[in-house]
Amino acid sequence: MRLTPRLVPMLLLVLASVSPVIAGGRPDTVRTVFQVEGMHCGSCSSTIIATLERVEGVIEASADHEKGVAEALYSPRKVEVEELKAEIEKLGYTVTSMKTEAVE
Repeated sequence: MRLTPRLVPMLLLVLASVSPVIAGGRPDTVRTVFQVEGMHCGSCSSTIIATLERVEGVIEASADHEKGVAEALYSPRKVEVEELKAEIEKLGYTVTSMKTEAVE
C-alpha cells in the first residue's frame, strides 16, 4: 500500500486512537478500586489514604470505611497495583478484590 498525502492524516488519526497498551506501553494513569475488609472507622480510612498517598506514583487516594472501599489514582509506570495492595495489607487490612481501569 502506498501512502498518499490523503491517507496520512487518516492513518495518524487511527494510530492516535489506538489503546496505549496496544501501542506499546501502559496507560499514563489508572484507577484501582480495592475492596477492603477490616476498616471500621474514619481513622481506618484516613490511615489507608495517607499510606497510599505516600507511595511514589500515586496521584490521589480515597477510602470509605462504611463501604469497605479504597481507591487509588496512579501512574502504572511508577508503581504496580500489587505494591499498592501490599501497602494496604501491611496495615492489617485484607484486600478481597481489585478492579483497575485506565483513566483518560
